[in-house]
Amino acid sequence: MQKGQLSLEMVVGLIILLVVAGVVISLVLGFIKPETFLKSTRRAKIEEFKSFCKGLCQSDVLEYCRSYYGMNEGENDWNGNNKKYELIKVGPYQWYTCEDRVYCFLIEPCELLGENPIRGCKELLCQSFLEKYEGNVEWANEALLETIQFSTKCNLDRIPADEKEREDWYTRYFKSGCGE
Repeated sequence: MQKGQLSLEMVVGLIILLVVAGVVISLVLGFIKPETFLKSTRRAKIEEFKSFCKGLCQSDVLEYCRSYYGMNEGENDWNGNNKKYELIKVGPYQWYTCEDRVYCFLIEPCELLGENPIRGCKELLCQSFLEKYEGNVEWANEALLETIQFSTKCNLDRIPADEKEREDWYTRYFKSGCGE
């Protein structure tokens, strides 16, 4: 009989332990809100991408110019507000871009490309495509515009009219192609 009592005591102890664990877990989750956790995860991903861009700047500048946030994982919510494909401002110069096309050159300057990494990338990509296509400007332009896109989902017209000329990096640098 004593054996049965011991088992009953163990069961009651386990139940009490589970209740206490549930209370502790709910308290911890109450203090650590899911939104806070998601924001810190998002920030960590962005910092990881910036580090990736810095590494590419030192090791493969051409790939630096082609790389954008989430290109391999389909990430389309840069600011973490659950509204995908928004027009947002990023980087040290606050360029407008779409969340699905945050290129390295918009957020992490690369000294190897000069003071303006956007212009430097255009020149480097054009040079590369012109060499590849043996001076055929039409093919080089086509390759450039396939490689660098403002977005697949956002619209440039969403940039406020008073900021359009100053803030539209795509039209300003890439849309004209390699001929200019």
